[in-house]
Amino acid sequence: MPMPIGTINDTTWAEASPATGNLSLRVRPFLMARPLQVVLGAELALLCLALLHTAWKGATFEAPIIIACCTLSLYLKAMDVSIVGSSKTRFWSDLREALLWGSGAALLLLLIFPALGTRTVAVLVGFFATSLLPTVLRPILRHLTTHRRLAESMLIVGNGRLAEKLHQALSTSAGFAEQQRTRRLVRFPGSLADCGLTGFSDLPEYLQSEGISRIIVAEQSVPNRSRLAATLVGPRLGGLVVSDAVDFYEQFFEKIWIDGLSSEWFVYTGGFKMSRIRTFFKRSFDILFATVLLVLAAPFLLLVALAIKLESAGPVLFRQTRVGLDGKTFVIYKLRSMRQDAEGDLGPAWAKEIDDRVTRLGRLLRKLHIDEIPQAFNVLRGEMSLVGPRPERPFFVDRLTREIPFYNLRHCVKPGVTGLAQVKYQYGASVEDAIEKLQYDLYYAKHGSCLFDIGILLRTLELVVFGRGKS
Repeated sequence: MPMPIGTINDTTWAEASPATGNLSLRVRPFLMARPLQVVLGAELALLCLALLHTAWKGATFEAPIIIACCTLSLYLKAMDVSIVGSSKTRFWSDLREALLWGSGAALLLLLIFPALGTRTVAVLVGFFATSLLPTVLRPILRHLTTHRRLAESMLIVGNGRLAEKLHQALSTSAGFAEQQRTRRLVRFPGSLADCGLTGFSDLPEYLQSEGISRIIVAEQSVPNRSRLAATLVGPRLGGLVVSDAVDFYEQFFEKIWIDGLSSEWFVYTGGFKMSRIRTFFKRSFDILFATVLLVLAAPFLLLVALAIKLESAGPVLFRQTRVGLDGKTFVIYKLRSMRQDAEGDLGPAWAKEIDDRVTRLGRLLRKLHIDEIPQAFNVLRGEMSLVGPRPERPFFVDRLTREIPFYNLRHCVKPGVTGLAQVKYQYGASVEDAIEKLQYDLYYAKHGSCLFDIGILLRTLELVVFGRGKS
């Protein structure tokens, strides 16, 4: 009996034809680059040399401090991904921003603790030494990855659309493969018979012969999952890493995969904790930051308010009902950036990246996020937090709840002035965009912490400094 074959993105998926009483099996191999250890190892070796030189010469700590800060910034910027998978333009942009933040943090530390030293030469040496390593390593790591070194061989196992969607997400994601020649997917033979794999019983031998180190289970059928688990017991005890597709997607993309979710997943997964201690510190920080922001921004806001009144008719403050924690509604405050009749007879509409309803001054306010400052009043009133999911309008919440599974669960945490979805995926002008942002919102709700909040605030500051806000 011939074997059915389907193709996705010009690559082959092969399914063993199930004989009587047998279950089917689909597999899809691919490679994932792993250059992070090399990049960090090189930077840490440089740091050790700088420390040894400092101790040997009895010098001060300018060079080690700037190397350590730049190394941390390179790590947070995920420079290993940029080195291997990005174009030259993106690589240089990422490197420039990482070094800017790293050197800025180092110089601030030296200003706060002047006893650590003030030698300009040592600062420059540390800066150029740190920036030189990614530049030198880039062609080497790209060559090694292209030739299947520094790469982990994986295998997606599963029937149906879940496995196909995971494969498509991995092969098209900028985070995984902006250029397939550097993070290429391995072609699978025309049929399972071509590689000697005809069913579950042949899987362990295939894993060993092909050097597969991880299996991603994207199978939703309970009988198939049970059969697969029984087959993989031996390889698993021998060191094979077995990951559930939803958990792997969450780790890799840093967002929750809506397509693979079920009620059981929410019940049995970890995270989604909001301890009393974290609640206390989060609320205290919200009050302190909002108060300081309003005090410092007050004179500037008066000038902005005058400019808004002079440019177009209408109130300075924009008020709108939004949905907050546990689905409760509240009135949000923003500086008006659109015409007073922005929605007219058309009713509620999503804001767009290029929106003709925005005034000239409003475009600048939105780009620099200045229009968001009055939301500090909502923070002081306890209706919002500094960091959290973007509060949506009731009209859109009702619609999206009907169209997107688990959408209402984003209201399990307090909405924020900024958030993970805002810094990762700034605009939402469709149901598809809402799904993408929901995946980030759920990831924040699951993994939220004070350090996570600080990272999002720093990322927001970066967007404002480099003018990458709304327009």
